[in-house]
Amino acid sequence: MAKGAVSALSTAAKWLGLAAIGAGTALLLFVAAYPLGLVRAYPAPPPAMVDGPLGLDHRIADLRTLYRRDSEPMAPYLERLTKTTAAGMVHYWTAGESWTDADTPYTRISAYDNYLLWLQILLPGHRSDLQNYEFMTPVMILGRGYGFCSQVSKLLYSILRDQGIDSVIYSNPFHTVVEAEGYVLDADYGVFVPHSLVWLRQDPKRIASYYAEYAAYPDWIPSLQHAYAAPWHVLGTAQGYASLRAYEARFQRLKWMPPLLGIAGGLMLLACSALLRQRARSAVPVASEG
Repeated sequence: MAKGAVSALSTAAKWLGLAAIGAGTALLLFVAAYPLGLVRAYPAPPPAMVDGPLGLDHRIADLRTLYRRDSEPMAPYLERLTKTTAAGMVHYWTAGESWTDADTPYTRISAYDNYLLWLQILLPGHRSDLQNYEFMTPVMILGRGYGFCSQVSKLLYSILRDQGIDSVIYSNPFHTVVEAEGYVLDADYGVFVPHSLVWLRQDPKRIASYYAEYAAYPDWIPSLQHAYAAPWHVLGTAQGYASLRAYEARFQRLKWMPPLLGIAGGLMLLACSALLRQRARSAVPVASEG
């Protein structure tokens, strides 16, 4: 190959490599901004909800605090888990009783959280699901920091399943709770009931003593009694939740690949450019005849 052609290839590889490194670095900074706390991926809920009776009391700074301590009795642990989760999560999801497009900034997956999942919103088959999406991965749930009863129940369920503690999410049109070890865990209100859901349904008035701290709100206890009196059904399946969590974990890993591959590819192009440049310099000119 002629010296000029080799030199041109070296220059092209150099600029392509620099471009790839620049793009990869920019994307890496974008991906890392949320985990590093440089940006907020999700908007803060309205102040009235943050400061309200079901608002934020103590942010959960370390996910490990939600797991069972060595030799911690089961019932006290389940109560601690329920109350800590309720104190660290804000009861908020939609402005009204049902989801609307106006709630999208709160409920969709943020590009800062995972741009690959966010891009799937552009696909017709995924748009509706990802615009109104509840996580199964504890760290992602806590990162957003708010949700209704079904979201905090999924947090408890995942934490308990991680530890091999059998648990079930029960739901009806009015409320969602977790039952584990024969106890009811309501992480939305921060209420631990040392009895089963069947026991509460036999006489819903029994809940009044467990939800006593909310008696100052006149309609709340009757509404909860109405909720517990309604028929309950198991929400989701263990296999379905495991698949959903694996789906989230896979995309959390994949989001780092494009920027790292871009940087690695750019470095390889720069190395090729250096080799071509060296070849061009060492090339011996061919003497002309005659």
